[in-house]
Amino acid sequence: MTKKNTTAPRYFMHKYWGKKPASGISPLVDKYTKPGDTVIDPFSGYGVFCCEAFLKNRNVIVNDLNPIANFIAKNLFSKDVNITKIKKEWSKIKKELLPYVSQWYNITIEDKVYAPISILRTKEGQPIQFTYKDGKKTSIKDIPEDNAASFCQFENEYVIEEWYPTDAIIENSRISAHPNMRVANLFTKRTLACHAKLYSLINKFSSGSERDLLLIAFTANLANCSKLVPPIKSRGTLSQGAWMTGFYVGETYIENNVAHYYENRLNKAIKGKEDYLQAIVGDFLTGGISSTYSITNDDAKHLQIPDNSVDYVFTDPPYGDSVPYFEQSVIWNAWLGLSPNYNDEIVISDSNQRGKDIHSFENDINAAFSEIRRILKDEKYFSLTFHSLSGLEWKAVSNACVFNNFNVEDYTWLEQKTYPPRQLNRVKSIKGDVLVTFRKNPAPVHLYICDDQQFTNIVSDFINETIQNGTTDTNGIMMAIMEWILRRMIVIGNVDVFKILNNDFLLEDDGQWTIKQVK
Repeated sequence: MTKKNTTAPRYFMHKYWGKKPASGISPLVDKYTKPGDTVIDPFSGYGVFCCEAFLKNRNVIVNDLNPIANFIAKNLFSKDVNITKIKKEWSKIKKELLPYVSQWYNITIEDKVYAPISILRTKEGQPIQFTYKDGKKTSIKDIPEDNAASFCQFENEYVIEEWYPTDAIIENSRISAHPNMRVANLFTKRTLACHAKLYSLINKFSSGSERDLLLIAFTANLANCSKLVPPIKSRGTLSQGAWMTGFYVGETYIENNVAHYYENRLNKAIKGKEDYLQAIVGDFLTGGISSTYSITNDDAKHLQIPDNSVDYVFTDPPYGDSVPYFEQSVIWNAWLGLSPNYNDEIVISDSNQRGKDIHSFENDINAAFSEIRRILKDEKYFSLTFHSLSGLEWKAVSNACVFNNFNVEDYTWLEQKTYPPRQLNRVKSIKGDVLVTFRKNPAPVHLYICDDQQFTNIVSDFINETIQNGTTDTNGIMMAIMEWILRRMIVIGNVDVFKILNNDFLLEDDGQWTIKQVK
């Protein structure tokens, strides 16, 4: 069997959101399935779970409606990749790319030529400082005004000859997607030109699976070399943050050298592919992999799979409005010429152009879970992970499980080593993801239905009892509430369980909840 690896390089070939740690979800394969079983992840994303299952001789269906996710999965699972050939092709690409990139990045100050790695620019595009290699150390140098003015003139007048995408970005103020914004606007003309040149050279010198891996590194590097890299000012003007979500461009941003950063990403992609191929070889030596995989692009509400044919389902469904996946994936899909089906995406979006609100999210999640029930064999298991700061999103997921008569088998939470800022910086946030495993009950469902006031009262009483029993942190309280609701098959009405906690109880300075004292 494949050796467990919590930091397997195969899962770091791309920066797709929401990857769950293999060490946390791989044991589910052993616990709920046996070799030869068929498993599916309807919202597979990067494909971590399906890859772990495949390497353990399960037949996997890797499904996601987002075409970039399909492209990542295709690269992850591919065995027909010649690493030696990729390295040779990169040498040819690099030979033509570097002179072009040097023309754009090199700067002469007092008769000395510098090769910048990263440049600090203002929102208006003025270059201010840059980093460069000074022997073995990295140094910072200011850009003289004359040099900056000369470069800006060159940049403004330059006409890019190679193709680049001009796809429109869906307007959404929540993720700083402004009116009339296009993919090209996410880049300076310098990085846009260098990306366009690199893309054309990849297509010139490569094809097939090798080209796909070069493009995986290309898409993974796009945000690194865009206007979306913020400086962490507390650590220094050129200390880099990371693009997480949205298209916000600050008062200053860091513009990275496309060739330098692409080579780093390509090395990670190659390392990841080598890791996967080694895992395949390792399993072959211990008995071989006889399992199959298929990569599908189905709407999770309409899976093209026969009834009662799947042995196990694992999924990490969309987190409401936390990440509008398709809207943000435009930075990758556009360069690959891929067109997502925005209409069928399950999401909550603040964009007025989409009509994706909490009510449509609730209906869509229920439809997707109904599909899971349809394809899953009786008495078999369905696991999901979920995280949300919205009680109404919790309601949508919880009710979908209850309506479809999924009975709780196991309930825990999947903690992560690192958390996104929205979890880390809020004391009222749940840190980590709920991990719930259900059994499909073929019998008619028996629901616990009460009106909103009754529901509010019983939840408030439950929280009171939970706090009295010593559980006083947000994580513990919310986990207890949701487990209690799911196990009792309670249908949540028009009530936000988070608001019950916030309104009826007191959060102390130490981040612990207490019972409000009645005066």
